[in-house]
Amino acid sequence: MHICDLHTGRNRLSKATKDLREQWRETREVWNDGNARAFVERHLEPLGPEVTLMVAAVNRLQEVLEKAERACSDDQHQD
Repeated sequence: MHICDLHTGRNRLSKATKDLREQWRETREVWNDGNARAFVERHLEPLGPEVTLMVAAVNRLQEVLEKAERACSDDQHQD
């Protein structure tokens, strides 16, 4: 029995972040004014550390869930 798969969501988040960076590089070629700089400062710059923390948290949570799954499986085999 598999309790939960967080890897899929984590991978989707990582890919979406990478895609956003690539799209932003293309956008900066045509949008490079004060509003663009403000957008980067308010929205894009904070995103990097937040995504990094989220990925680390998801990895840790997946480890805990897998450990719980193993413990439950071991308990069932002992009965």
